[in-house]
Amino acid sequence: MKKILGLIIFIILAACSDQGAVEKLKKNYPNVNKEMEQLPTEVQKKMVAPNKLPFQPKDVQLTYAADPSGDPKGDILHTEFAYGNEKGSVLRVTTFQKKNVNFNDEGEKKTTKLKDGTEVVIESNSSNVKSIRWNKDDVYYGMMLMGSQFEMEDLLKSANSMDY
Repeated sequence: MKKILGLIIFIILAACSDQGAVEKLKKNYPNVNKEMEQLPTEVQKKMVAPNKLPFQPKDVQLTYAADPSGDPKGDILHTEFAYGNEKGSVLRVTTFQKKNVNFNDEGEKKTTKLKDGTEVVIESNSSNVKSIRWNKDDVYYGMMLMGSQFEMEDLLKSANSMDY
């Protein structure tokens, strides 16, 4: 009985100590924390970040689009984490805060799936830019990876590691 109780306590402690990706960003990047604190709680709850990145970031920035522009208490249209390194690699992770997101879907679109079965639209798969978007639980996300050394699989690994 003591062994079972000890195992249960260990599992609970391990689960509680695991910070989400957004919380880690807030802790490790004071500028991200400062920007997030200005945003409404309902916006913060929708924000997500990947646990796995295709490169080691030197810096992470949080930006947002609002109406009126620059007003964190205004109507937030989207939030974006931008990860960058000194070698010109950039990963942008966007959470669209509105349900009526309009994307240009003219013509045939290429798709793939995340490991959970979510359909992903491939917006760009050029030599320097990989870009995808998807909808999960009525929230739209976008992810763009810039750098010639990366493949679409690198971007999909990050998307699969999102901390919803």
